[in-house]
Amino acid sequence: MLPEGWESTTLGEIMDFRNGLNFSQSDSKNLIKVVGVSDFSLGNVLSRTDSLKETYVDQFKDDDLLQENDFLFVRSNGNKSLIGRCLYFPHIPEPISFSGFTIRGRLKNPLISATYIFQIVAGEYFRKYINLSGSGTNISNLSQEILSNTPLILPPLPEQKKIAAILSTWDRAIDGAEKLLANSQQQKKALMQQLLTGKKRLPGFTGEWETKYLGDIADIQTGSSNRQDSLTNGEYTFFDRSEDIRTSNRYLFDCEAVIVPGEGQDFVPKYFVGKFDLHQRTYAISCFQACDGKFIFYTVGYHRSHFLSQAVGSTVKSLRLPMFQKMPLKLPPLSEQRAIAAVLTTADEEITAIESDLLRLRQEKKA
Repeated sequence: MLPEGWESTTLGEIMDFRNGLNFSQSDSKNLIKVVGVSDFSLGNVLSRTDSLKETYVDQFKDDDLLQENDFLFVRSNGNKSLIGRCLYFPHIPEPISFSGFTIRGRLKNPLISATYIFQIVAGEYFRKYINLSGSGTNISNLSQEILSNTPLILPPLPEQKKIAAILSTWDRAIDGAEKLLANSQQQKKALMQQLLTGKKRLPGFTGEWETKYLGDIADIQTGSSNRQDSLTNGEYTFFDRSEDIRTSNRYLFDCEAVIVPGEGQDFVPKYFVGKFDLHQRTYAISCFQACDGKFIFYTVGYHRSHFLSQAVGSTVKSLRLPMFQKMPLKLPPLSEQRAIAAVLTTADEEITAIESDLLRLRQEKKA
């Protein structure tokens, strides 16, 4: 039962839809900006138009242009996860049209809050609904019919505005956290480029760097366990090539180690200290000799292009033990290694804290 004053409706009852246009290049002087699927990566609200693609067309009508408070939905794309993504246009500073891979939605009634509708169509529930389109399988193309039949509920206009204002507060906080996260990640990337190559030295360090093979400064070995040996509630951490970290009731190692998957499309290392179980095609780098384990973790991760260039196989890339043993690494003196690892660890902790805050904000908005 709906609250008093609320009503059930569908998007088709409150919105008109129109497919975008497939513009062909022309020799005319009619230059127009066009929103394409690639522009949906800019976020859910288009606040800037300087990056939009421009094209010359013979002619266009007023109805070919976007208006203030219009919505665009991705109609078709090779990446199914993009289908149904929405872009909202609170302001239109210049003539802008939209490509044939999109569908425009325009409110019929000016007494419906566009910002309230935006909160619905940009939300997780809406995306899941239209992607399944009531049939239980992901769609390959979004249609006006699917959009029109999408159900929603509308409170009275004053309540729409209040709800939209509250959720917009969370949106601003989330946007701020996302920008802070991106900035911190970029700062860490710059630190790694400078500190792990010797381009920039930390204050007080002047010693020479040496080049050594990974096999000369650490032990490298695989585990003996299989994926089916892992559990979801075991006592010890289980590492294999997957992103999710499972558990086990036995351990093969009890040490500080850098864990690298032996198969996959990328070979991103993990750092671990303690007892753990290990898959038979996953490598543990341990028993570090005159080097810092955390520094090895960072420098192996930064220089993992070595693995990508050495891996064998066409579909699933695989690593062999000699590829690890013959990996060349530039090493500063041990004290500098530890100092560099400490700086990068602090950067990681900052990123983790921002990610945690971002997750909290998203959960609060979802609630």
